[in-house]
Amino acid sequence: MPEINTTEETVFDLLGDRPQVAALIDWTLLKLDKQSDSIHLSFTAAETFTNPAGSVHGGFIVAMLDECMGSAIVGLTDARFLPMTISMSTDFIKPVPVGQVFGEGHITSMGNSSAFLEARLSDGAGRTLARAIGTYRLLPFPHGPKHDAGPH
Repeated sequence: MPEINTTEETVFDLLGDRPQVAALIDWTLLKLDKQSDSIHLSFTAAETFTNPAGSVHGGFIVAMLDECMGSAIVGLTDARFLPMTISMSTDFIKPVPVGQVFGEGHITSMGNSSAFLEARLSDGAGRTLARAIGTYRLLPFPHGPKHDAGPH
């Protein structure tokens, strides 16, 4: 589990409120690592996210992995780009239990109009629960950080 870095302001602090999907899955930034082109997040998998077997439904797992990859693009480019998912391949390795889940997103390659990423979800012991690779189209971010906002 990565250590939490709460003292450094990031682009996410300047963008304002989290999107509704991020709030639903309790998206929390743990670390933004520009040297390794990666982001570390945590999520809370709620009881209401479970399937009949009692583990987290695959759709919520995919949402968490997608947030890892999309948030990596936003955070590591200082919100220059809005990532739009083109394709995503997911491996469900172990059942994801209710509770805290840790995620990591990593940019593997990025050009001017597209990016390739990978993501991983793990439990508190560091065991991989799910992983994904994704391709994203890079669009201009509709509004940058609040400090960049000019007259409207």
